[in-house]
Amino acid sequence: MGNLNQLDFLLENRRRVASPILEIGSCDYGNSNDFRSFFPEFHYLGVDRELGPGVDAACDFTEPLESIQSRIGDEKFRTVICFSVMEHCKDPFKMAGNITSVTERKGTLFLSVPWVWNIHAFPDDYWRFTPSAIRLLFPEFEIVEELSYWSTKNRGERYPLGVKKLVMDESMFFKNRAIAEELSRQGLTNFCHPYYCYPLLLNMLLVRK
Repeated sequence: MGNLNQLDFLLENRRRVASPILEIGSCDYGNSNDFRSFFPEFHYLGVDRELGPGVDAACDFTEPLESIQSRIGDEKFRTVICFSVMEHCKDPFKMAGNITSVTERKGTLFLSVPWVWNIHAFPDDYWRFTPSAIRLLFPEFEIVEELSYWSTKNRGERYPLGVKKLVMDESMFFKNRAIAEELSRQGLTNFCHPYYCYPLLLNMLLVRK
């Protein structure tokens, strides 16, 4: 989908992108990022559950690997892009295993999954992920932590992967600090709660061992 922080994540690390490229979830719904257009010199394969704009082959990455290979061939990819897809699959372990199988050793996986996000059914919405969940799903990959981060829905808002807790207060919601302080003084807002969190995507760069 068309999250600009995901676009920035990929392009800031484009020196790590190598051909052939596999994009999982490549269908253009009218507001999607066109990652393919940034790598015209590379062999690029876009897959999704159903055929549509930007989709070269229809396949479900929770199917048996043999079924997937019957649609995309048995080549391995040096770059895999999977943004905002894993929350929609019924079996993330199966999907992660298949992604691992089609990724070359030393190949790069660009992964973006939600941690805090609105429910959005395409066709349904099942999961939210933490960094530990990604490590569990992809044990054959190493995470490049210094290039991985959290991001919100707003372009450019990002936080280091190591952040454990985000504590918010009124000043983060109101541009005028005097108004924020007055609202807080009157007890009209109470945002300072350690468990309240932004909408957050987890953007992770992984390299297969």
